[in-house]
Amino acid sequence: MSKTEEKIKILAAENAASGWKEKVAFRLANKAWLKKSTRISLRILDALDDKSWNQTDLANALGVSRQQVSKLVKGANDFKLSTIAKLEEVLEIRLQVILAENEQVVTEEMICDRVNQEIMDYHRKWALTQQYFSLKQQKTNPQLVMAVEPSSEDDYAKAG
Repeated sequence: MSKTEEKIKILAAENAASGWKEKVAFRLANKAWLKKSTRISLRILDALDDKSWNQTDLANALGVSRQQVSKLVKGANDFKLSTIAKLEEVLEIRLQVILAENEQVVTEEMICDRVNQEIMDYHRKWALTQQYFSLKQQKTNPQLVMAVEPSSEDDYAKAG
């Protein structure tokens, strides 16, 4: 065996296996709860940001170590309900919501989309009404007045 091969074997023996295959297998096997855990962790970080707190402040409020909070915000923690309840109380946020069968989650984005659609509908109706009154003043035949032309999207924006 050459000196190079010996050095490689020595280096390989010194370095422990990385375990990347095991990590990937773990992530695949626990994908569902890891995804939820990551979302909870991100929400905790947002709440800390909103309160201008750091992880030490949260640790003090929870009565746990800074290392424990670090584990909570890494996104790979299998949260217990008691931990979630304590975090919700301390941070004054909701982390988990259980919906009844006929309930649904409505996000701020969904509300904004709905409001924008309502505004566009209003402007479209307003533009059609203005066009109707314009035609009504020009024509005396009622059938011609009802033949309102469709407006373009630009007209809606101008209407308001």
